[in-house]
Amino acid sequence: MLHSETRTDKMRIAIRAVLAWTCVAAVCVRAAMDECSDDQGRPQRCMPEFVNAAFNVTVVATNTCGSPPEEYCVQTGATGVTKSCHICDARDPRNHHSAVYLTDYNNQQETTWWQSQTMLAGIQYPNSINLTLHLGKAFDITYVRLKFHTSRPESFAIYKRMREGGPWIPYQYYSGSCEKTYQKSNHGFIYTGQDEQQALCTDDFSDISPLTGGNVAFSTLEGRPSAYNFDNSPVLQDWVTATDIRVTLNRLNTFGDEVFNDPKVLKSYYYAISDFAVGGRCKCNGHASACVKNGAGRLVCSCKHNTEGDDCNVCKAFYNDRPWRRATADNANECLPCDCNGKSAECYFDAELYRATGHGGHCRNCADNTDGPNCERCLDNYYREQSGGRCLPCGCNSVGSESPQCDSRGMCACKPGVAGDKCDRCQPGYHSLTEAGCRPCSCSPSGSTQECDVATGQCRCKDNVEGFSCDRCKLGYFNLDPNNPQGCTPCFCFQHSSVCDSADGYSVYTISSSFDRGDAWKALGHDGASSSVQWSPSSQEVSLISDDYFPMYFVAPEKYLGNRLLSYGQNLTMKFRVERRDARLSAEDLVLEGSELRVAVPLIAQGNAYPNEDKQTYVFRLRDSSDYPWTPPISHADFQKLLHNLTSIKIRGTYSERSAGYLDEVSLVTARRGPGAPARWVEQCTCPQGYQGQHCEQCTVGYRRARPELGAFSPCEACNCNRHSDACNPDTGACDCQHNTAGLSCERCKDGFYGDATQGTSSDCKPCPCPAGATCAVVPKVREVVCTNCPAGTTGKRCELCDDGFFGDPLGQNGPVRTCRACKCSDNIDPNAVGNCNRETGECLKYKCKACSCSRLGTVDRQTSCSQVTGQCQCLPNVAERDCSACQPGFFNLQSGNGCERCSCHPIGSTNGQCDITTGQCECQPGVTGLHCERCEANFFGFSSSGCKPCDCDPEGSQSGQCKEDGRCECRPGFVGSRCDMCEENYFYNRSVPGCQQCPSCYGLVRDKVSAQRQKLHDLQTLIDNLGSGQDTVSDKAFEDRLKEAERAIMELLDEAQTSKDVDRGLLDRLNTINSTLTTQWNRLQSIRNTVDDTGTQADRARARVRDAESLIDRARQELDKAKDAVGKVVSRPPGGTGEPNNMTLLAEEARTLANKHKMDADQIEKIAKDANDTSTKAYNLLLKTLDGEGKTSQEIDELNKKWELAKNLEKQANKVQAEAEEAGNKALKIYANLTSLPPFDTKALEDEAGKIKKEASDLDNLIDKTEKQYNDLREDLKPKELEVRKLLEKGKSEQQVGSLHRRSVHVTLMRGAAPSHRDFALFHFNVQKGSAKTKEDAEKAFEDTSKLDNEVSDMMDQLDTAEQELARKKAEADQDMMMAAMASDSAKEAEDNARKAKSMVKTVLKVITSLMDQLGEIWIYDVDLSKLNQIDESLKRAKGKMADSELDKKLAELNDVARTQEEMINDYDRQIREIRADIANLNDIKNTLPDGCFNTPSLERP
Repeated sequence: MLHSETRTDKMRIAIRAVLAWTCVAAVCVRAAMDECSDDQGRPQRCMPEFVNAAFNVTVVATNTCGSPPEEYCVQTGATGVTKSCHICDARDPRNHHSAVYLTDYNNQQETTWWQSQTMLAGIQYPNSINLTLHLGKAFDITYVRLKFHTSRPESFAIYKRMREGGPWIPYQYYSGSCEKTYQKSNHGFIYTGQDEQQALCTDDFSDISPLTGGNVAFSTLEGRPSAYNFDNSPVLQDWVTATDIRVTLNRLNTFGDEVFNDPKVLKSYYYAISDFAVGGRCKCNGHASACVKNGAGRLVCSCKHNTEGDDCNVCKAFYNDRPWRRATADNANECLPCDCNGKSAECYFDAELYRATGHGGHCRNCADNTDGPNCERCLDNYYREQSGGRCLPCGCNSVGSESPQCDSRGMCACKPGVAGDKCDRCQPGYHSLTEAGCRPCSCSPSGSTQECDVATGQCRCKDNVEGFSCDRCKLGYFNLDPNNPQGCTPCFCFQHSSVCDSADGYSVYTISSSFDRGDAWKALGHDGASSSVQWSPSSQEVSLISDDYFPMYFVAPEKYLGNRLLSYGQNLTMKFRVERRDARLSAEDLVLEGSELRVAVPLIAQGNAYPNEDKQTYVFRLRDSSDYPWTPPISHADFQKLLHNLTSIKIRGTYSERSAGYLDEVSLVTARRGPGAPARWVEQCTCPQGYQGQHCEQCTVGYRRARPELGAFSPCEACNCNRHSDACNPDTGACDCQHNTAGLSCERCKDGFYGDATQGTSSDCKPCPCPAGATCAVVPKVREVVCTNCPAGTTGKRCELCDDGFFGDPLGQNGPVRTCRACKCSDNIDPNAVGNCNRETGECLKYKCKACSCSRLGTVDRQTSCSQVTGQCQCLPNVAERDCSACQPGFFNLQSGNGCERCSCHPIGSTNGQCDITTGQCECQPGVTGLHCERCEANFFGFSSSGCKPCDCDPEGSQSGQCKEDGRCECRPGFVGSRCDMCEENYFYNRSVPGCQQCPSCYGLVRDKVSAQRQKLHDLQTLIDNLGSGQDTVSDKAFEDRLKEAERAIMELLDEAQTSKDVDRGLLDRLNTINSTLTTQWNRLQSIRNTVDDTGTQADRARARVRDAESLIDRARQELDKAKDAVGKVVSRPPGGTGEPNNMTLLAEEARTLANKHKMDADQIEKIAKDANDTSTKAYNLLLKTLDGEGKTSQEIDELNKKWELAKNLEKQANKVQAEAEEAGNKALKIYANLTSLPPFDTKALEDEAGKIKKEASDLDNLIDKTEKQYNDLREDLKPKELEVRKLLEKGKSEQQVGSLHRRSVHVTLMRGAAPSHRDFALFHFNVQKGSAKTKEDAEKAFEDTSKLDNEVSDMMDQLDTAEQELARKKAEADQDMMMAAMASDSAKEAEDNARKAKSMVKTVLKVITSLMDQLGEIWIYDVDLSKLNQIDESLKRAKGKMADSELDKKLAELNDVARTQEEMINDYDRQIREIRADIANLNDIKNTLPDGCFNTPSLERP
């Protein structure tokens, strides 16, 4: 027993050793061994998970019981006790003990084990049994554990193999006789420095006890000195490596009773092991965190750190920069890539290179002409391109270079004067490349670019320079200047000459502004307004600031303007800065204007810097050039023209909002006559003939401007005065004409003279032989002088005759001179006739008389004669006109023959007292009738000077169309209002039933309460009105407090009325939100159209499939027919003597079988096609049924439309309540005003009465609050139901609105002459309502209407409940017909067309109404023509009829049906989606409930 305890202690020691190695190998190394890189991505050692490498791996046993079946007994250890024996049968699953039980799941409750044959079968030393475990790959073994089902063997050994087919290496010996059995000393020990790969032998675990369940645990590193420095011990790293484990069972443990050869005893001795576990990790040398199976099914490491191999035991190709090493806890020892600089994908490990440089990767086959271990250098005569990529050949020119090798930039070493990367050309300024280099050019530095032609030496000149050496200006240019990029300046000469040179006597002059004083600079805004700039005396600069993003400009003073031609090509310089760096530049930062030209340039042009907070210098050269991008581009002549008359220089000062710009030291270079630095850019022109001046700006004597309007730019031409002048004006060109000539060139005679002035003699022009003031001309052919422009009334060649219609003797040819005068002839002539009188004497030759033509009805005694002078007939009384053919104004009946009668029009009813000249009908005011306009028309009232007003009685609420004298209509029972267009209190309007219907009796309570309050208010008003007339003096000191209390009560009443108005306005807002549903419906109809199109596509596909099926049937039948023919042609020979069928018979049977099969397939296809056809027919019938159901649905919608009318009436009542609430407020304000002016009086009775009224008002207030709460509750309940009926009610509201607007438009159309605007009608309606409220004389009508509104809401709620039930029934029917609606393609398209037409019609009406409203914006209410209101009512009815004819109801109903069906389809899709999502959720729940791993796996770290 003591020995057994000792063995147990040793077992515990072994277990602790295993745990210690596990800690060293697993925990102490790294906490997270499955990660090959840390959180920063740096490589680190990683290992596969620690596993039982033997689990479920088949063990090969050399001996196993059960073949044949045999009996074995269980060893109890006691003598004389009957043993329990069992059968081991390999064929019986319940009684076999094969090797698979060694590595299966070890369940303590149901133990399974491997078992060998018994000692009776010869199992005993020297016979041994091998248990071989093939791991399939190298593992780092931590321990090997065996759990025996019988007693542990007396001797057994554990072996390993490091590779497949390799030798078996002893791992550990266990024996009670180590030296005898294994020739090993017992309890051997390994000292430091000894071989740590030797196997030891121990007698631990070799005792016979325990008889079952004994464990043996072998730790591979226990007792080995280098175990705690495992990372640095290659010996131990090899020691723990194994691909196979073998356990050799050598000798059984017995009690010694086997010597008696008792079979039962011998049957109790055998080997049995219940668990064979091998703890370790897949060997990956620290370079993998998992092992996986490759394509061949073999277990290999999933290598990282650029390693590969089954055990990650080599570096990947191209990762040979250092030798492969196993990863350690301190260093991942990852394989590093070779550094070939991207020039090679091949390398090898060079140990010598590694020792020399620390990098062993040696590259092979370097690309791009590179060489070296790292492809780091170029081959000889090659260089690396700038990008650091490939090496390129130097390509040095053999003539121009010193050597074929170039530098790192590819630049060759050139000979003198040679340039180019390859030394293949001459340097700028050199030419003629030879073996000695290049020769220098001889070019003018002022006119050339210092370069010449490399072959000829011809210098490369600037744009305006020419010559071999570029030493002279081109024709038209002057002043060869080294600072001029173009070399020479173009001649200006006002474009008259192209020959010029530098002028002498001019010196450089600068116009500047240093701003040491304010100077005369101005500011210009974007609107053109001029203002002053801000001048800073301290910084001596000017500034601008803008309030917005629009720029402001500095405007230069006059000293910079004018003729600045001498500044051409010179610089405008300034210093500028901004307040903030967020400047937004433009194309017009500097602007020059002049001579109707304008150029601009950005601030950063011409190499200037971007503006910032620091003061910077900006220079602008004033000339045209591609280098100086002035916009728009202009020629140099136009630029000089602009400077010749410079009118404005503007410098942009602000570049962002509320940011200032600062300007300083502005200067403009120009020239002036006088001593100083010479200004060689000033030209001296050589002028052609006719021109003179420095710039050829003047015409010489004898020349003039051809186009004076051009000024100095006009060409000069020689003067031509036709010898009538010696000179002409050089500017205007006009000659100083003499010899009675005139004209610019003296080319004609002066007025009053005639002749040919171009002859060039002094007598060319002679005086005209005509009266004074007349001119004359020479007739070309006859050369006769004829006077022109004779005095008025005269004519003739010499103005000697009077003109037609005149008489006299103007020249006195027949006597004294008599001036020509016009012929009068007593005005009895035709002024347009010719020859009315004698031209000399004036005798009248033609007369003009007309017939009297007197009217027989209007003349006295029917006379036909008249005055011969005036033609006036003698008229009867009150008859007018020359021929007595008309009555005087205000008279008629000319036909009587007795004169005209007075119209006698009513002075008030008629418009102007005039009447019809035949009937005597007076012209009446609007709404007035009668012969004399003495009464109102039917259905009109209010006889006045403006006519009669239309009654406009509501046809449904009034008894007739005629109203009373005050305009009030006689109402039917239940109706009230001046037009009988409102329901009486406790009545409501129901469209489905004519007239106003009485509210339920419960509303009478509210009415009585309101009536009582009205009476109280009336009494209060009466009391207040009587107070002012009383004689008693009030002396109560508390009157002021009570008055304030009464004031507060009235104000609260006013607030309540206002609150009621706001609540009702909220109801109106609710009703208005229905308008938005039309857009929603339209969008849904678009979706319906898409669905319908898809349905049509599906139907086409179905029809195509049916056609394919039919085609397949036809082909099958054809094949059957062919088969039948083939069978009929087959000739069978009778069978031979063998009694077997011949080949033809077999073929016939096979053909018949195939034919039957084809026929069956054809029948099946035909059946499918028939089913498809039946399905299509059924769908078509369902579609017809759906269309029939639409008619019924239309009736349902009509009923809903009626309910919508109730809602519309509700809106109407709300408007009335609002108006009456405002009237109540005005009433309260009036009462308050009366209270504030009361005299002092005794308040005892008033206090009591006020107390009662206040209490009743409080009760009324509570009642109103309760009613309002009920109203709000009803309104909230109405919202969900309103969403369901909104789509159908939308049509009704739209029709109402369009009809109302159309009615107003018809009103406007009929009343264009004095028509009111839409606003006027609104004011008129409000005045009528206000007047109605005043007639009731009570502001509390608002409270009564609120109660009435609640009643109507309740009634509407009941009707909406009914509608909701009806909609629910229809919804159920729609669910049944959902599939039918999918086939309703044609119907949906028609509905879409109807919707489009309806929408178009509504838009058209709204457009017309909007246009009319815009045109009628300024017409006032008092211009309303009330006489035409009946006509307006008729027009409204016609408009309603047109709206009804548009069939909007039908079209909207069709749209609603389709929309409802589509909504059901969408709901069905949503339902399916919800079901799918539910299934997904269930799967996720199942997934979440699954364990993370297999919990039946035993803990491998616990032996």
